[in-house]
Amino acid sequence: MVKATIIKDNIKDIMADAVVMGIYEGVKSLDPDLADIDRKLGGVISDMISGDDFKGKEGETLLIYTLGKIPAKKILLLGLGKEEDFGANTIRKVIGKAVKQLEKSKTDTAAVLSVGLDKSISPEIVTQCIVEGAMLASYKFNKYKTGDENKENNLKELYIINADNSIADDMHEGIKIGGALAKGTIMARDLINEPSNIVTPEAIANKAMEIANKHGLEVKILEREDIRKLGMECFLGVAQGSDMPPKLITIKYFGGNKDDEVLGLVGKGLTFDSGGISIKPSSGMEEMKGDMGGAAAVLGAMDVIGSLKPKANIIGIIGTCENMPSGKAYKPGDILNSMGGKTIEVLNTDAEGRLVLIDCIAYALKEGATKLVDIATLTGACVIALGSTTTGLISNNDEFVKEVEAAAEKAGEKVWQLPSYPEYKELIKSDWADLKNTGGREAGTITAGLFLGEFVGENPWVHMDIAGTSMITNDKSGLVKGATGVGVRTLYHLAKSMEK
Repeated sequence: MVKATIIKDNIKDIMADAVVMGIYEGVKSLDPDLADIDRKLGGVISDMISGDDFKGKEGETLLIYTLGKIPAKKILLLGLGKEEDFGANTIRKVIGKAVKQLEKSKTDTAAVLSVGLDKSISPEIVTQCIVEGAMLASYKFNKYKTGDENKENNLKELYIINADNSIADDMHEGIKIGGALAKGTIMARDLINEPSNIVTPEAIANKAMEIANKHGLEVKILEREDIRKLGMECFLGVAQGSDMPPKLITIKYFGGNKDDEVLGLVGKGLTFDSGGISIKPSSGMEEMKGDMGGAAAVLGAMDVIGSLKPKANIIGIIGTCENMPSGKAYKPGDILNSMGGKTIEVLNTDAEGRLVLIDCIAYALKEGATKLVDIATLTGACVIALGSTTTGLISNNDEFVKEVEAAAEKAGEKVWQLPSYPEYKELIKSDWADLKNTGGREAGTITAGLFLGEFVGENPWVHMDIAGTSMITNDKSGLVKGATGVGVRTLYHLAKSMEK
């Protein structure tokens, strides 16, 4: 994992494998530091930007070998994009591109100028985004690969250049925050990328206890019989087909005042989802090890919260189990009671996550949550609607949605609110019970979210469907194939926003 450090050295004297220099799109003249290096290199940088070799487009990179003319072995020109479009998330993206390029060229140490300070972005945010971008881009999951060709080639150290003593404290704070956010996100990625024979409900519970013990948080793990006593027939119905016992996990962090609102973060923790009796097609079923992406996001967020200690009150609730077919499994046509008091007709055992979540939502309210966010890899319909770029939101409170949107903006994660008109609720009414667990193919993401909304009462609530954003199939800026850890940083920024 790359380590970030603030240094005061002059850029032309830095003893690093590479120096990263950011250039805006269309810029043809160099600032004094770059111009000085350019002269030492015989004008090669100005030649590159004056022609078509390097245009400065966002994320564009060009590696130049210095041939001993300055201490650094390489210069990496890094495109910052159009100056008018530059923002905090641009920093994350372009630094991520730089790190990937540096690792391809077997670079161990690199230095970077604090790009973004010229855009009135605070030194803390600039540094935070540099650290997030670097650490997340250098992430790899090669744990189960053998052989020398699969050894990690990670950037080991990133030096952030700063000659202004007046902003040093802010930049060090940025390193602290960016490091905590990246580590929490990486924790979530690791949990999702692990196979389901390793990350079981018990393993999720053990990770929760590890986080709680590290940060001095209150943790409670309830077993099958405890869950039964709470009246969680829906949760247990999903879990009963598997030999793996379910776990109901609570982590509490109270850093605010006693009478402050309590934010409940509820995560879906299906460590494997076969679809149950309504079994999924075999093609792609291996990806269902990641159906605990919501639980991973909550655990990652609680780790960040424990590290950075916002002045807010947070409860994390996770329901974790497997959904498997067997002679014990629940069946289409079954009717189950819920902790929230409503009865559910099961039409499809592959619409299981919402059954676990409604009991967890009811439990979060029992534990004192006054505002709720649930996060889940819930519907394939969300993948069709929004792809792997954007998380879908459903809510009963537009003001709370704005808070979640603001938190996502700070995290650099895209979200989009879907409509929740009363007409959609008609699709989940049952002939034989209060509700049915699927409204069919029509508006599937919306009806799944509104099904959850039947159990939140009048409390402000937002549902985050990360079915498309939790895992990706190819590398993107700052992301690698597999788990993304989406939601961790948004949930932290939401918790931070509750400070008074």
